[in-house]
Amino acid sequence: MTAVVDDSSALSWNPAGLARLTKPEVGATHVALFEDTAFDFLSGGMAAGRWGGLAAGYVRQSSGGFEARSGPNDAPTRFSITQAAMIGGWGRAFSLPWLAGSSWLRRSKPVSVGVAVKSVSESIGDVAASGRGADAGLILQPDDRFSLGLAASNLVAPKLTFVSRPVSYSRVIDVSPAYLWNLSPGVRALTAVKLSKTQNESLAVSAGVELQYQRLLALRLGVREQALSTGLGIRLGNTSFDYAAQLGDLGVGSFFTVTQRFGQTPEELEETIRRGIQKLSYAEGARLSKAYLTKAEDELRRDRIQEALRDLEAASLLDPRNGEIRARINNTTARWDESLKRQMIERSAALARQQERQGNLLASRQYWRSVLELDREHAEAASELARLDRDLSVEERTRLEGLRQAQSATEIAVALAQASTFLSRGQLRSALIEAEKAGKRFPGNAQVGGFIGQVREQMREFVKTRLAEADAFVADKDLAGALRSVEAALREAPDEAGLSERAAALRGQLQSSLTPEKRKEFEQLYYRAVEQYLKGSYKTADALADELIKIDPASEPAKNLKDKIQAVLRYTR
Repeated sequence: MTAVVDDSSALSWNPAGLARLTKPEVGATHVALFEDTAFDFLSGGMAAGRWGGLAAGYVRQSSGGFEARSGPNDAPTRFSITQAAMIGGWGRAFSLPWLAGSSWLRRSKPVSVGVAVKSVSESIGDVAASGRGADAGLILQPDDRFSLGLAASNLVAPKLTFVSRPVSYSRVIDVSPAYLWNLSPGVRALTAVKLSKTQNESLAVSAGVELQYQRLLALRLGVREQALSTGLGIRLGNTSFDYAAQLGDLGVGSFFTVTQRFGQTPEELEETIRRGIQKLSYAEGARLSKAYLTKAEDELRRDRIQEALRDLEAASLLDPRNGEIRARINNTTARWDESLKRQMIERSAALARQQERQGNLLASRQYWRSVLELDREHAEAASELARLDRDLSVEERTRLEGLRQAQSATEIAVALAQASTFLSRGQLRSALIEAEKAGKRFPGNAQVGGFIGQVREQMREFVKTRLAEADAFVADKDLAGALRSVEAALREAPDEAGLSERAAALRGQLQSSLTPEKRKEFEQLYYRAVEQYLKGSYKTADALADELIKIDPASEPAKNLKDKIQAVLRYTR
């Protein structure tokens, strides 16, 4: 355990093992020993991010049934002996930058250190004493197979005074190498040796082997000073059960341990997702969606908003009926936009201050103006602009006005050119959005106003044409064609009165005509398409999405998936 411990019981074995905690956990151990003696250990720990791992524990050993006499002929009285300790510990892993690139060093943080402080107490009958001490430990793990542990127990030794003379705990130094052997897929063997030196005692050697089957089952065998121990462990998800039997001269000691962990690590989530993708259905998709949501929450806690958005989009595809996921995507997107905006404001303000320090007042003014365009309530930008305007000379003001007019003309030309490009492609809504942005920046500009009026007129004509097409399709009993025409109008003119209602009515008619067999076929095909999309097989996913739309032209999830696939394909080209 000195080299391989990875849970909160590291408080007892080697506090450096606390650096390996990955999730919150609690554990309990009960040992039934010989002659009315019992040992109990309770512990709990959690990973604290970049600070490492933290844990606390309570240990107690008690023995009863002792007899005491004041004299040879006195009647005996019974008493017990109890030892207990409260322990708190910390462990953290560190990198070795000066060894980076070494062929034998394959872990980014190969060294873990830890300390544990403890308050101990003992009682023998009616006499009690207490003291404080500390342990320390180190684990070197250059790769996933080999580890070397070093633990110093009672490095600061507790001293207990029962009557008059203090009694110090003995210092113990443990050194343990361990190696993990891959025997076959899913089967591994962990071997370890420990050299233990207790103060004023001779060196003790112990060794053990653990045969592991995946993460489910472990069989163990150990030897210490010619005494054997054996046991097994079972892990079901976050719950572990362990039992060991230690064979000694005074009988068999039985060890029982239960450990309960909480949550999932990023690696476990990835494994859940990988396995789930292979057997997607609506029920499995909804379950897998929760795994992506948990992963997104973890990304958000680490302020990795882009990664969180990617996971939220995957969750939405897997559970398309869940409107809450779409709301979370919108909230996260707004948070991302706000983050980018804040960064742009901070950068522009810094450049404005830099330009003023260099004497470039006009450049400084332009940067402050950019800040104010991003945030109309930015008090510093408004104050600095007013001050700079007061400080500029008449010549500089004239020059500034000329630059402002030239810049405005250029910006208007660029905005209208972009809007015209959208217009030439038939993207009326995008053209209107670009033109209205220019209209907000340059209110009252006749050129911009005329362009906006032109686009709106074309939108009215476009909607009129598409609705006429829809009527023709309905007359021919082609509801799918009618929906395509209405949705085309809705994409370009989403605010046009009556379009949303008409599209919803057509979708309802189409979906009511689907047979149960077609619905089942659609579900199976949908998750096949999602599976291919999540695996990165975009062309296959695109072909499957086309089949989905043929089966159910009214399906919003199918169209949403098709749009995402098309966006990725455009980007990868």
